[in-house]
Amino acid sequence: MNRNRFSEFIARRNEGSGDDSQPPGSPESLDDVGASEDMEKYLTALGGIERDIAATSNGVDELGVLHGRLLSTADGAKAEAVAQQRDQKTRQLNDQIEKLKGELGAVDQMNESTALSPSDRAKRRGRHAVLVRRLMGVLDKYRALERESQKRYRTRMEKHIRLVRPDATDEEVAEAATNEASRSVFAMDVMSSYRSKVAKRMLRDVENRDRDIRNIGNTIELLNRMFVDMQEAVAQQQDVLDNIEQAVDDTYEYTTGAVAEKMWWIIFFVALIIIAIALGVTLPLAINKRGNGRSNSGSSGESTSQAA
Repeated sequence: MNRNRFSEFIARRNEGSGDDSQPPGSPESLDDVGASEDMEKYLTALGGIERDIAATSNGVDELGVLHGRLLSTADGAKAEAVAQQRDQKTRQLNDQIEKLKGELGAVDQMNESTALSPSDRAKRRGRHAVLVRRLMGVLDKYRALERESQKRYRTRMEKHIRLVRPDATDEEVAEAATNEASRSVFAMDVMSSYRSKVAKRMLRDVENRDRDIRNIGNTIELLNRMFVDMQEAVAQQQDVLDNIEQAVDDTYEYTTGAVAEKMWWIIFFVALIIIAIALGVTLPLAINKRGNGRSNSGSSGESTSQAA
């Protein structure tokens, strides 16, 4: 049953990637997956998840580049095109992280439902824990990027507000950047102070940055929830790994003690055999020697009597 679940899991991964080839870990190569004897194939299958985690990390770097391009672009049409690329990359990253999180959860459930020796269970759990922590590292990297980008977008928005209202206090600028009603006042100031074309461009940029900030906030909330979920999974795995390690240690101590006790019995019996062999060799010799001594003594007595 577990073999079928594992094969179906790999089949879904291949279907999701759109790859018709059969890489290591494909269903055809996993038809004979067993509980403990196919550790190598299990680790090979997890290699696909590891590669996807690495690709997701690279995707976060690409998203950072798009954020930078958008903040440095003044042309409206170019900024719009870059914003679309950024939004698409964000959706791809969020979907990929959700998929990886689900796949790691499925692997954990399969490990839980598979009958394994303590050592094999520890190996599987250990490898799974490494991948979970690696994905958590990508999540943390992604969150840090979004928080920094959010700050940069807000700075860009405040810059435009100060251009229109250079005498505004920091509190007024922050209010205009975060409060929609205050931004309406800002919009009226823009329209009365600048030409229509310039005013519209400035208002559009401010509104776009406000939308970006809100969208990034939603992404950060999503990443926070996923990070907390994975933290709980890591904590549970650590408890399981500690129990497995203790079971392995207990088994080792029991086995070591049993082997030591067996060795002492072997030494005892070998010693008895050696003693028996020694007695079997030395006793007949001693008896023969004793018999020969008595014979020689009797012959000497007879010779003395005859001489007398």
